[in-house]
Amino acid sequence: MNSYPRPEDRALLRAPKGLSLAVVLALAIPAANALAADPPAAQPGQVPVMAAVPDTLDLAACLNLALERQPRIAAARASLAAAEDGKRALDSLHVPTIVDPEIPIRRKQAGLGVTAAAAALDQAEHETVYAVTRTYFTVLFAREQEKVARSVVERLTAINDVAKGALQSGARNVTSNDVNRTNVYLRLAQAQQHKASQGVKRALAALREAVGVGPDCRFDVPPGTLPRLNAQLSLDDVIAKALSRRGELVQASVFAQTTCLEVEAQGTGIHRRMETFAAGADIHSRPVPLGEHNEDYRPGGLLPEMPDLLVGCRPERVRHARSLYARAESVTETSRNLIALEAEDAFLRWQEAALEVPASKEAVDAGEQLADDLSKDFTSGLKAKPEDVVNARVLAATARSRYNEYLFHEIIALADIERITAGGVCSGLVELSLPRAQPAAGAGNPTK
Repeated sequence: MNSYPRPEDRALLRAPKGLSLAVVLALAIPAANALAADPPAAQPGQVPVMAAVPDTLDLAACLNLALERQPRIAAARASLAAAEDGKRALDSLHVPTIVDPEIPIRRKQAGLGVTAAAAALDQAEHETVYAVTRTYFTVLFAREQEKVARSVVERLTAINDVAKGALQSGARNVTSNDVNRTNVYLRLAQAQQHKASQGVKRALAALREAVGVGPDCRFDVPPGTLPRLNAQLSLDDVIAKALSRRGELVQASVFAQTTCLEVEAQGTGIHRRMETFAAGADIHSRPVPLGEHNEDYRPGGLLPEMPDLLVGCRPERVRHARSLYARAESVTETSRNLIALEAEDAFLRWQEAALEVPASKEAVDAGEQLADDLSKDFTSGLKAKPEDVVNARVLAATARSRYNEYLFHEIIALADIERITAGGVCSGLVELSLPRAQPAAGAGNPTK
């Protein structure tokens, strides 16, 4: 660790007047980045201490921990600090405008860089909230599917035992084919139970990464069920909030403004080679989504473009910068259209799932009632075929599994809308994730 002020920092503070842009960028920007990357040394005997993570975390606790420990957020905060330090470094250079007319323009560009970095931090936080929310509810979804599979295994095991007993006692309505068929469905259900059990473990591992803790930090989430939602959304409202709040659009707009200032900056110099703002900034730090042209069509975005150096006489450099500004405006428009498309797609996915949930719930109730009635008839010795009992039980389990999927899709679509609108839409998923009182035995038990 280095102590403050370091030699290069002192040189920066003593920078003489009349510096060229190359010298300004060579001193100010790298030194500012170093300041952000190399914080003051800890006092002797001081060791950073991370609070211990509890064994069980609910969604609110997971979100709080993620905002504190997620490395992606820490990286965005460091980038913002570097941008702020770079701006302060430029502001501290007392160079008369008549000596270097670029400096005022570069200061404006540095200010826009701070705005872009702040937008990137805001977006990183919303992306983290979405990742934690999604993986948290994935854990609950996997547990629900495991519960369904376990119930089917228990029911089919009981049916199989009854069928074997009936076959051995010579019952006319039971054959060896019935026993074998029941055994096949039982093995398939056991395989699904193992799959769901592994799904819970995988979801917990994904949740740990989303929170920002390592594999050596193990925690669980409290028991809970997928909540029923009652969100009321408007497509126009979702799109409007996405376009007014998204960090990516702010960054694209800031890049266009910075490129516009570059036209002015290139008009201040008479040299045939002149650096641009890209000489002291990484304009490709924000990944652009790639397009997909397979079963799922998704258009891709445009990369920002700005060379480190423009060459030619002043009119040629200015013309070049204007062309780059026109492209930057196209990048902004493309970003706007992609965000609007993303918002509409998420809204339609939520709407589709919200319409599927009520119908699938009715199918669950009807299927479980049918399976229970046939099971009672079969176990009591009435004329109920084992094949019908097994098929009804599998049908009821399938309906319950589909219902869980539709609930999960609705929750994830809502979480995605919260992300896309940068928190403009809030559906209260944290409150809905809290454990609810379990129904009394026999009252609406999904495994009944």
